[in-house]
Amino acid sequence: MTTEDTIQHLNQLTETCKDGELGYRTAATSVHNTELASVFSEYSKQRGQFVRALEREVERLNGTADQSGTLGATLFRGWMHLKSALTGGDGGAIVAACESGEEVAVGAYEMVVNSDITGVARVLVEKQARQIGEAHAHMLRLKVETSGADFPKNE
Repeated sequence: MTTEDTIQHLNQLTETCKDGELGYRTAATSVHNTELASVFSEYSKQRGQFVRALEREVERLNGTADQSGTLGATLFRGWMHLKSALTGGDGGAIVAACESGEEVAVGAYEMVVNSDITGVARVLVEKQARQIGEAHAHMLRLKVETSGADFPKNE
């Protein structure tokens, strides 16, 4: 794999993480449950840290880091706002939306891990991939817990 290919992969993951950071921030402000808001805020911070680490690696490779998220993320956040409004900030609906976003992130990371990326970049991507997988598993557990039940709201 060329350095340019590695940079391209890292920039794609940067976009994915920016999308996750903004999506979780939106979820945290949309949900009416302080426990869920705290979980979403922590994942938003984590994704921001991932973005900075990926950008540093791109710069170390003498590349240029992308500076924006994707159009899909903008549409996803808009959809999440709509879903929140329709469900009154229902935690279960917002958790389900976040779980869908995590599924996309897992796929993006799997694609890069399964490529022939090497060196420091590979170590970074594998570490983040594990944490993304853990977040996805957490969202799946929360989705099961909130499915068909009224998740408590804090007013």
